[in-house]
Amino acid sequence: MKAYIILFLFIIVSSFGSNPPTDINKILKSGNGLSIKTAYEVNSLNEEYDLISHLKLKPIMQKLIIKDGYFYDAITTNSRIIYFKLKTKKLPNKSLPQII
Repeated sequence: MKAYIILFLFIIVSSFGSNPPTDINKILKSGNGLSIKTAYEVNSLNEEYDLISHLKLKPIMQKLIIKDGYFYDAITTNSRIIYFKLKTKKLPNKSLPQII
């Protein structure tokens, strides 16, 4: 009986953390983060760092890129650069030049 209880508890505990939260799944489906064209789409900086944490990467440097009126972040991690598009931020068409 003890063995069944221990096995049951192990299955319950191991199921936590095995699947990413829904928000992370949405972000992962939005792109692959390898370039500006395929950037992950996020609503906030917190979502960027949640994804980086979920991928078990360590952020080293963050760079802001403005292209076509949208804000992008290029975050250098310990193994690669990940690109994010901030969906909630957009400049009016004629306010600033492109910054890359």
